[in-house]
Amino acid sequence: MNVYQLDDMSWEYQFGDKSLKANTLKELEVLVSLYGLKWSRLDDALARESLKRDNLNRTGFLNVYLKESPRGYVWCYRGSSLSSSSLEVLKKNVLREGLEWKVTDDDLANRSFAMDLKKFGELLF
Repeated sequence: MNVYQLDDMSWEYQFGDKSLKANTLKELEVLVSLYGLKWSRLDDALARESLKRDNLNRTGFLNVYLKESPRGYVWCYRGSSLSSSSLEVLKKNVLREGLEWKVTDDDLANRSFAMDLKKFGELLF
C-alpha cells in the first residue's frame, strides 16, 4: 500500500501530500509505525517480490546499491551521481569526493567484492 521503490533502490511510503523514505523495506516499516501510520500488505505475492528485490540489493556497504543499466549492472552511491561498473572504482570515487565509505555487513561486503571480481574476470577472458 502506497509503497514504491525509487530509482536509487530506496523505498518511499506516501500518505497524502507527505512521504517517508528509507533504504530498506524493513527500515521503512519501522519508520511508518513510529509515525503511527498504517502498514499492511494488499498483495502477498507483490510483497514477497518486493522483499526479494530488497534483499538482493543489500551490498554490505553504506549507501551502495546495484542498479541495472543497458550495459549490465552498475554500483551506485545513494545521494550522489557516483556510479561505476567496478566496486573498487566506486570506492575510490566516493573517498575522493569526501563521502563516507563504510562496511555495514562484513559477509555481504565480501560477497559484493567477490561478485565484482568475478564479473571483472569474465570481462578479461
